[in-house]
Amino acid sequence: MSQNGGAKFYVVVLKSDAMSRYSKRLTLEKIGGWLEVKEYERSYEEYIRPVMLYFTEDLNELAKALSVDSVVPKGLYIMGVYGGEKKKGVESYAGLILENYVLRGGLFEFRLYNTIKVVDVPQSMLKEHGVSVYEMVYVGEIYPFRLRRLIPILLSREGGGKLREFINKVVEIHRKSLPDEDVKKISKLAEEVEQPENIGALKIDRWYAIYRVDRAFTALTFKPTTNSTVIHSQVGYLESSDENIAYYYAAVLNYLAYNVIKLKRSFMRHQYGRPLLAILVAGLAWNNVGNDIRRRVVELSKLLHEKVPCKEYSNQKVALNDISTISEFKELISALDKCVDRDRLKEALKIVSGEETEEA
Repeated sequence: MSQNGGAKFYVVVLKSDAMSRYSKRLTLEKIGGWLEVKEYERSYEEYIRPVMLYFTEDLNELAKALSVDSVVPKGLYIMGVYGGEKKKGVESYAGLILENYVLRGGLFEFRLYNTIKVVDVPQSMLKEHGVSVYEMVYVGEIYPFRLRRLIPILLSREGGGKLREFINKVVEIHRKSLPDEDVKKISKLAEEVEQPENIGALKIDRWYAIYRVDRAFTALTFKPTTNSTVIHSQVGYLESSDENIAYYYAAVLNYLAYNVIKLKRSFMRHQYGRPLLAILVAGLAWNNVGNDIRRRVVELSKLLHEKVPCKEYSNQKVALNDISTISEFKELISALDKCVDRDRLKEALKIVSGEETEEA
């Protein structure tokens, strides 16, 4: 204990000249003289609070620490988006994604992903099953500072059972006119489809910093224009009534992701709340950064959202390396480098990455 009653932390490391003699079979008594004890120069509050926020999953406390309205580490779990995973030996089926659709003369005409023929149903059938077309933020469309497009998807505000019932009725109505392959694929979709009972759409009066939760947590700022925008489960987000806070966190998340790549580390497979914890540990929460730096980061983030090309990359590493040549991104990295403590940044990156390099 320290003199003021607080807990002290220490790091125990193996001395460099003992590396060649060390073995996992040795007991602590035998290697005691080979160890070096150093005081860990961080307070209890600095060390334990961010970790507790994450592992107790107190999302309200996490949101408060980040000065945002709410945090959601994982969007809606929806099964059947693109008709299952494309794996050898796994049967593909229709997806909930709409290749095209139109409302015409009291009919809803549409074609599901991975099917051949357009089908139609009465608009009254949509209402009966609570089915609507939603716009989905999908992980495959997210790149640093850029959402390529929103994906149209069929969901039911009355839950998965009603959506399944709707899909089965489509097959029933069109069984004779559909190709056998379409019948098989749409029927399989009805068996596999899952969605939440309550669809939590984004609010049109809020701003969002949206990030990928699988491996590279690249991010962007988004403001919905309709009440029917949803977030896929492989995407996390922060919600704020302040536009500047959303732009700030999109920039910080991309800064952290870029540092993982620059240091040739490997991203954790599933991130969820890890990047948000990393922001706290790095000392880059909104209220931890000076006004001038914060203002400039927001300005640069807005410029990058306009300037970054809207194109598809093979992976996020390629995307980040591509935008690293843009002058505003260079300035963003420099600005955050100047205000971040390198030791804290190193600790933060350990939360979201490991030592070995891999694709992002």
